[in-house]
Amino acid sequence: MEYVETACRWIFALQMIFWGLNGFFHWLPIPPASPVITRFVDACIETKFIMPTVKTVEVLFGILLLVKIAVPLSLFFFAPIVFVITLLHLMHNPKPWPVIMPITLPFAVVLGFHAQTLLASSF
Repeated sequence: MEYVETACRWIFALQMIFWGLNGFFHWLPIPPASPVITRFVDACIETKFIMPTVKTVEVLFGILLLVKIAVPLSLFFFAPIVFVITLLHLMHNPKPWPVIMPITLPFAVVLGFHAQTLLASSF
């Protein structure tokens, strides 16, 4: 079972690092989305605060997750990002699964493996 956690942690972490760095360097364009999602992303970019903060969190905590340092803390910081990505696409994307499954599923698996640690440290 440790291999499953490691694989999901690496899959999720590498995605977060890649998309976080892509937010700064623009290697790949963001795939087209519904008009609501596009307006939301554009508004986050326009603030010049929200998107750079999110992308910095993705890179920094993605690296920590990749090297297995402070995994519960990384999951804590990724939870709202994954929540917004998941619900935004479920509510406004007619075909959300190709977007949310590669992100939400590995995050949920890693979260499941570390849930006891997260719950114990929060009380």
